[in-house]
Amino acid sequence: MHYYVGIDIAKGFHVACVVNQDDKVIKKSLKFSNDENGFNELLLLLNSIDEVSTFTIGMEATGIFFENLYLYLSEKGFNVLLLNPYQTNRFREMDSMKKVKNDNIDALMIAALIKSGRYSKAYVSEDTYQSIKSLYRHKNNLLEEMKKHKRQISTLLAVVFPEMEQVIRDPFNVTGLALLEKYPTAKHYHHASVERILKTFRGIKGNNFNEEKATKLLELAKHSVYQGNGVDERAYVIKSHIRVIKLLQEELKELENEMLKLFNQTPQLESNEEQEIMNIIDNLRTIPGVSDKTIFALISECGDLARFKNNSHFIGYLGLYPTLEQSGNKLTYGAIAKRGAKLAKKALYQAAIAAIRHNEQLNKLFLDKVSQGRAKKEAVVIVARKLAHIILAIYKNNVAYNPQRVFQASLS
Repeated sequence: MHYYVGIDIAKGFHVACVVNQDDKVIKKSLKFSNDENGFNELLLLLNSIDEVSTFTIGMEATGIFFENLYLYLSEKGFNVLLLNPYQTNRFREMDSMKKVKNDNIDALMIAALIKSGRYSKAYVSEDTYQSIKSLYRHKNNLLEEMKKHKRQISTLLAVVFPEMEQVIRDPFNVTGLALLEKYPTAKHYHHASVERILKTFRGIKGNNFNEEKATKLLELAKHSVYQGNGVDERAYVIKSHIRVIKLLQEELKELENEMLKLFNQTPQLESNEEQEIMNIIDNLRTIPGVSDKTIFALISECGDLARFKNNSHFIGYLGLYPTLEQSGNKLTYGAIAKRGAKLAKKALYQAAIAAIRHNEQLNKLFLDKVSQGRAKKEAVVIVARKLAHIILAIYKNNVAYNPQRVFQASLS
């Protein structure tokens, strides 16, 4: 007798359901905690039913909450399958004909899905990939946090010195932040002078702030529409945001150092597998337009790219394709699909923009598509897909970029 175990994953607890090959529900729902006692409770249940070899266990790859249970059950010898949440959602809708969702139903649906065999497995990265994923996700979180503080400052500047953007286009570069720290609102320029403003930038390398800009800034501040309401409080808030931004910038520097350590490991690696990963990364770096940021994003979101059977599977996983809208006999390409590996998709799009500038073949592809009537953004997506093909070919073959060979092989 074979048994199928569906497990619904959550942060604090999980729910398991066991059915046999005859569709009989052996255990409708076991709610167990996400800790050692809970894992042992599940193990006791399964051992009381039959031997380890008789079970196939399925769970959704939800965030990172599945990881400990997946590894625990795998180490105990169970056959554990990770499922894409999108698949289980579609299976639930088809099976019940309605979008019903609760923990017990989810566990039962997962058991039914793995019993049906109509699934494709997700993936758990090895240690090196998990390290890359953790660092990259953390970096993205820090960048999002920084954007939030910059938006708050921009909103305040629209009131306390809206004219400033006529001189300072980017208030968040080194020059702009230094100026805002000393003169957070238009009213703070009332006792300033050209000389005092220029003194602010002494010691800042590469700044191009000159006497003409300082003079214009003073004139704009003098005639600013800001009336001075809440000047001290608003100045404090702006400076507070700047302090947080500077702290985040320092954290990002430290984080990027950690990322570089992974990308620049030398000989004494723990295994041949890790050495091979480093060789692959070096070969990916030879692609014009592909930076370490792009590689980090792809590996963090997708893990070992060799697991993708072909280009179509890779593109499908990324979600790097446009939606289609049909009206009568007319097909129209819409926006990029929302599904897929969001961060990797974004990184590939940005890499495509760089590749159009630095890669002769991809630049030609872009221009050809635009000349055929495609919108520029759509042409960039096409380049991004072709770039993904090249990356997958280089990753699988572990060879350096060769436009005569890799490009033709990838784009044919």
